[in-house]
Amino acid sequence: MKKDATLLTFAVALLLGWAELALACRINMPPLEALFSPWFRGTPIIDIRSSSNQFAGRTTLASGSASQVVSTTNVKSNSLIQLTPHVALPAGYITQGRTALISANTYGTQSTTAIFSGAIVAYGIDGPTTLTSGVERAYRVNSVVDGVSFALSTIDSNPSGLTATNLMWALPNAVPQGLKINTIQDGGSFTIGWADGVARPVDIPVMWEIKNPGKL
Repeated sequence: MKKDATLLTFAVALLLGWAELALACRINMPPLEALFSPWFRGTPIIDIRSSSNQFAGRTTLASGSASQVVSTTNVKSNSLIQLTPHVALPAGYITQGRTALISANTYGTQSTTAIFSGAIVAYGIDGPTTLTSGVERAYRVNSVVDGVSFALSTIDSNPSGLTATNLMWALPNAVPQGLKINTIQDGGSFTIGWADGVARPVDIPVMWEIKNPGKL
């Protein structure tokens, strides 16, 4: 009996050594992954069912929210978390363009579903420019209609005096990019958020996967 136990221990040690050295893999890998590692060619299957200990899933970073908490006991303080935004933008979601504001115009309107109250609108004059009035004009954003349009107008409501010119504009905060992990609560949750801390006016489904470190 003692001899059989010794042989079994030796066999187990030999198997683990083969997994570590011959396959160049960690002994704490999932059993199926360790077993089929030399011939693994297909797409891995990941269980993403909602549970208290899930390690992959799809979470929506809602419109108007700068961050979203994901609860799972599987996350560790040193976990590697991969994020992939899965964006389905609504029709007319334009984040930059040109608006005509010439001659006797006092304002120009741009339609875009990306605009929202409180959005930062960057703009500049698309030159070369001739001021027919001889007076330089300043401009402002007004008439913001959430998810519909906004207007760029002269600050004093007088004609622009510009000839053959447009105003270039951009909505930097509306661009759906720059996700990061804000916080990790070991064994409890992690938080997905925008890198600049500013909410976007559109729902962003985020696909995520947790990789917990193995042996060092």
